[in-house]
Amino acid sequence: MMKNKPFISILIAEDNDISRQLLKSIVETHGYRTFEAIDGQSAADVVDEHEIDLALVDVNMSPAGGLEFAKHIMAEGLKIPIVLVTADESADLLTYANSLNVAMLMQKPVDPARLIKTIQHILKRNGINPEPMGVEGHETSFKPEEIMEKVIEMASANVRDNKGGPYAAIVTDQGGKILGRGTNRHAARYDPVAHAEVMAIRQVAEKLGRSDLSDCIVYCSSYPTKIGAALIESVGVRSVYYGVSPEDTGIALKQTEQAEFKQLCKDQALTLFNKD
Repeated sequence: MMKNKPFISILIAEDNDISRQLLKSIVETHGYRTFEAIDGQSAADVVDEHEIDLALVDVNMSPAGGLEFAKHIMAEGLKIPIVLVTADESADLLTYANSLNVAMLMQKPVDPARLIKTIQHILKRNGINPEPMGVEGHETSFKPEEIMEKVIEMASANVRDNKGGPYAAIVTDQGGKILGRGTNRHAARYDPVAHAEVMAIRQVAEKLGRSDLSDCIVYCSSYPTKIGAALIESVGVRSVYYGVSPEDTGIALKQTEQAEFKQLCKDQALTLFNKD
């Protein structure tokens, strides 16, 4: 008989901030609780402090990667199933991973549907009902005010945990079902497009397998950034809710000098679009 748990906790260890947030969004959309780590050592620290049901770990992280984490789990005698994410398809890696009792190797880029099926399969194999009992599932519907409260809670946690600023976003369908989430991170200051609303929209587009999100609604803790607003328009979203405006916070949208656009090599470029 499978064990029913109020919360199923999944560790996501990935040193690329955008990749980690995409994995986090996919997993959380299906009702799982997540813990984040940026390398093998911080992943080991999470395991020492929390009860983890499954670990989703990138192989190549610095200074310690997924294999080092797997060694730690084995040395400590912990029974945590590990899914290693890698772009390496070599037989040597598979053999080595098997020697460390790794549950599964998953190739990049990760397919969202396959990831969830893998998680559910491994949890069942370990005697855990893959449907968490204590959190909302991906079929739960919420009212607009409830969704915005969740966005504000996410933004508050982002600041409290020292992960980034008070910026969070959720994307839902017209019925109020949550399809994706996103927050910004400190690392976003080096990535000009890693804004909360961009992260959430990107996750939903990957999950649904389409770029037309005209049937979706975006909720943001603050008025969308210029990049976020441009993406919202590009994917066809027609309804956006936000918590505060630049006027409310006194933080003005970044002003930049308008770029000058010049056309060059029109004839050569036009051949790329010639279908004859």
